[in-house]
Amino acid sequence: MKTFAFFALALYLITTPLFAQKEAANWYFGDRAGLDFNSGSPVALTEGKLATNEGCATISDKDGKLLFYTDGSFVYNKNHEIMANGWGLLGNRSSTQSAIIVPKPRNPSVYYIFTVDEPFDLNTDDTTSNDRDAPNNGLNYSEVDMRLNNGLGDIVSKNVHLVTYDPNNNLEAKYKCSEKITAVQHGDGISFWVITHFIDTFYSFKITTQGVVNNPVKTITPLNIPIGGYLPNAIGYLKASPNGKKITIANNASRRTNEKGPKGQTIRNTGSVILYDFDALTGIVSSGITLLSNSNPYGVEFSSKTKKLYVTENHFDSTGQVILESALIQFDLKNPNIPSTKTLIETSPDFVAGALQLAIDEKIYRAGFLATDYTRHRLSVINNPELDGASCNYKHNAIDLKTGSVQQGLPPFITSLFLYTFQYEFNCLGDSTHFYVNTIEKIDSVIWDFGDGSTSTDLDTYHVYKNSGDYTVTLTKIVNGETRDPIEKVVTIYETPTISKVSHKLIQCDTQDANPTDGLSLFNLELANDAICMGNKDYEVFYYHSLTEAENDLNNTESIAPIYRNQVPDEIIYAKVTQPNSTCYSMGSIILHANENLSILPDAMHACDLGEGSGLFDLEQQKNTIKTELNLPSDVRLFFYSNKGDASLGQNTVENQYTSVSKKLFLRAENDEGCYGTGQFDLIVEPSPKINTFEKQILCEEAFSIILESGIEFPALNTDYTYAWSTGETTPSIEATKEGDYTVVVTNKSGCSETKTCNVTVSYLAKIQNIIVHDIVPENNVIIEVSDPDNYNYMIQFENGTATAFQNSTIFVNVPGGFHELIIENKNGCGLVERSFAVLQAPPFFTPNGDGTNDYWNLKGLGGSVYKNTKIFIFDRYGKLLKQLSPSGVGWDGTFNGQLLAADDYWFTVELEDGRKAKGHFSLKI
Repeated sequence: MKTFAFFALALYLITTPLFAQKEAANWYFGDRAGLDFNSGSPVALTEGKLATNEGCATISDKDGKLLFYTDGSFVYNKNHEIMANGWGLLGNRSSTQSAIIVPKPRNPSVYYIFTVDEPFDLNTDDTTSNDRDAPNNGLNYSEVDMRLNNGLGDIVSKNVHLVTYDPNNNLEAKYKCSEKITAVQHGDGISFWVITHFIDTFYSFKITTQGVVNNPVKTITPLNIPIGGYLPNAIGYLKASPNGKKITIANNASRRTNEKGPKGQTIRNTGSVILYDFDALTGIVSSGITLLSNSNPYGVEFSSKTKKLYVTENHFDSTGQVILESALIQFDLKNPNIPSTKTLIETSPDFVAGALQLAIDEKIYRAGFLATDYTRHRLSVINNPELDGASCNYKHNAIDLKTGSVQQGLPPFITSLFLYTFQYEFNCLGDSTHFYVNTIEKIDSVIWDFGDGSTSTDLDTYHVYKNSGDYTVTLTKIVNGETRDPIEKVVTIYETPTISKVSHKLIQCDTQDANPTDGLSLFNLELANDAICMGNKDYEVFYYHSLTEAENDLNNTESIAPIYRNQVPDEIIYAKVTQPNSTCYSMGSIILHANENLSILPDAMHACDLGEGSGLFDLEQQKNTIKTELNLPSDVRLFFYSNKGDASLGQNTVENQYTSVSKKLFLRAENDEGCYGTGQFDLIVEPSPKINTFEKQILCEEAFSIILESGIEFPALNTDYTYAWSTGETTPSIEATKEGDYTVVVTNKSGCSETKTCNVTVSYLAKIQNIIVHDIVPENNVIIEVSDPDNYNYMIQFENGTATAFQNSTIFVNVPGGFHELIIENKNGCGLVERSFAVLQAPPFFTPNGDGTNDYWNLKGLGGSVYKNTKIFIFDRYGKLLKQLSPSGVGWDGTFNGQLLAADDYWFTVELEDGRKAKGHFSLKI
């Protein structure tokens, strides 16, 4: 029921069915291949322009007349020319299902092309030279308006991105989506679902009369297809059943990596086919059943009655590179144990598995080709898909494509739309709701159940509901003596929209021309929606010049554009307020009145620089400031815009917390009647103090304090700022006497502040715990044990005056014997620590010949008081004690009882006062 608010007249909207069965009557696919099903049997089409390996999509009108087709990148109109703006779509002809076309509900002129890119794995690495059509673009949609270009259509919105991944996961964001997409009619009989899958999640996007809902319904399942195996893991079809109750997915592979096998072979036989339940009301996927595993599936398709499911798969040789054959497999969906019904229909040697697609003749067509056949002019067909096994009557290469060549892909369709559905119209409370069937089937009889206890056996029937609400309507068809499965839809009966009964005066400020008093201006009609709809945001409003125009525009596609310039002062425009997803509407009106503009020019607004010249402006606070400053009436409301045009039309307001560079901001003032005035003011970003916001400072252990500076740099003057230290001090610098964090807030004369943190750490001199000496060995080494060893550098000053370089390591090797000095340097420049130590070394020989060189033998490193009580004994080779040496003496001169001994090897023992003992030998040379 529809009402006109002023005359209380009942108006009835008479519509014709929007969609029939023939939207899928024309197919374009492969290399210039095509089929026409309008006659009931497929006839080859040869004028197509596609050259696609896999993905493609086609749509016709309800009468089977071609509208357009696409490979996911280019869109061709019915004249086989590239549609206006019909290039650069983000699908890919090598994507399994590069595109699917979905009509906009209740609008026979608008269609959405959903595209999925090929998620190429090499596009995700750091090397650009191996990229292929990078980046991976994921799922997107574009809008086609067939009213444009004399019915040839135009892409009016292109590549709107839909998120099917975790944007915070860098790897997921590089791939974005698989190559799978399907669509099914919503349970309400009006809307649609577009469904895709990525990793472990199904994403169901709803398409309503108002457009695409960007926030999908997500279903996480146990199925997990790893990214590590992309691209192969992304391949394979996703299909919805004609009755809208099932979803099946073919995963060509599910391997975790693309690495080769142990013999260099490509890893195969990791894929699967899984069957799910689908709730067409909620978009939720559930109850997965694995039908195939350890396989290489590609195409899947349901029979028209959803009794059977068919699958194509490839079989490879041992290298994983050569396809030996492909198979066509059938499953019985009516059997309680579906996986057990697996039936091999056909094995095709050297044949590459391709897509399966249900046509309006209820046959299923199979793509694919012999790898050695470069003509590929034939398509295969399952003539009786509902029958078991060989009775399905599969015919290989039975359909002649003339000059066209089949590849792997066929165009997908919403099979639930043209094979398993019924239509209805007039769903307002009080209407006689019309139910009808669009089909070419020869129906024996039908039974309608209207969901309120009423039924009908009329093929074309009407029913009046007593109350508004949701009703589950069921249609049961008897075709050729067979009772088909019931078709269900939830039909909503709506009440007529409740709207304002008085004309709404939409007041605009006359700012768009040189005559501010002519009563003419540019209006944003949508500003009247809230008043007309009495605050109901669910209604849709369309505007017309007359009641007749509104009533005759059955699909609300010929309304006035929302931005409209009135033709005469106080022009009356008619508002058609509709209930979405229904034929209900009420009529109201608005009066377009243009006032002379009141100029509103407040003072500039200031904010501090947050970086790169941008500041954060609190516009909510600015509203109060302006109203107070200009003494505006209390009922005036202020809105802010980035440009003058938006302010004039009251569209695209900026956020109250607005980040911007210095610029002009435009305002619009409104009261309850409409526009009160417009104006502008400056946003000025004031510079913040330029200081280093963090600084580390070292306070040496032996120092009493350190000076901390605020960080103001020349040519700025300290007197241009104020300072607030965390210590309470207000000077440009302070003296810190202990470690910790010190903060200072530096504020300039514009009131902009910056905070600096000084982290003060005490740096200590080295505390030596031990010096471990491994000596009287072939290679002496020294190990320093010290607290916090990484804070220091280490050096040894040898007794002969030479020294090592400073090093980070606490280990010294090949240290010569002697009495040395260890020097430990604080890395922060806080001083040195020194410690003496000795390294003992036994000379390998001596020459007591009086020449002043090596005339005596003694241990090196015994000088000073460190080893003053050391005992050193010298023996001949027979163990005879020849000499006991004093650590402080010059050593043994090679004599025994005053006589110089013969040149020979002699032995020594050392007993150190710390308990260590050592033995060795040396040579006396003459």
